[in-house]
Amino acid sequence: MALEGTLRDMSLSDLFQVFRMGPKTGTLCLACADLRAIVYVAAGELIDAAVVRFPDRTVIAAHDEAVIQMLLWDDATFVFRHDPSVLHRPVRIRHNAEHLVLESIKRRDDLRSMLPYHHVTLDTHLQLSPLASGRESSVSLSMQQWRILSQVPHHSSVRAISKATRMPSDQVIRLVLELMAIGLIEIAPALQLAKQPLHHYEMAVTETEDRAPHLAWAASIHANGQAGVHERRLPVKRSLIDAVMRRVRGL
Repeated sequence: MALEGTLRDMSLSDLFQVFRMGPKTGTLCLACADLRAIVYVAAGELIDAAVVRFPDRTVIAAHDEAVIQMLLWDDATFVFRHDPSVLHRPVRIRHNAEHLVLESIKRRDDLRSMLPYHHVTLDTHLQLSPLASGRESSVSLSMQQWRILSQVPHHSSVRAISKATRMPSDQVIRLVLELMAIGLIEIAPALQLAKQPLHHYEMAVTETEDRAPHLAWAASIHANGQAGVHERRLPVKRSLIDAVMRRVRGL
């Protein structure tokens, strides 16, 4: 069974979070125009990657740089397949996923294209992500990112954070998107804002089933991949980590 979809359904940074929560082991294959890419994931960690240009099959990026280039893709199809043999591959990626996401952010002008299903405004309410415990210490945040992160438990709305930090609203929104991309904060579900403390929110997700295009090229990369697997695409309302985790547990 495979997990398939597009980066407009779920960003690559969100996929990395799901793999780490699993933790999952296998291959993630992506297709974007004439480019093909593969990421090897072992026990939730990224260990190797490559980007290839077709039809001449030229390798244009490998290891850390390959992941960073994939993170700059706004629209691509993907398929993840479980593969225990990946555990025996050598580790060639030097940095963790959060570091690579932050490096890709530095190359972007507009982060909204990175997280197309998250609409952040001044009235957006935030919460600390349940994935954040113990992880922020492994991520090298800027002083401004730390300022925003420290305000989330006390001032949930972007407007209140902007006022408390005396930072311009457009700068706060960008910093919020950066912290969302590495999984440290998330949008608080509107229906629960008046009912529960921030750290007890649960993510509201709706799931629909659809048929995603089959990535034939992935089968040639991963010889043991199953053909004709059931595919599910997950349109996102707020956050899709919970929904995808239910899907990934079945892989």
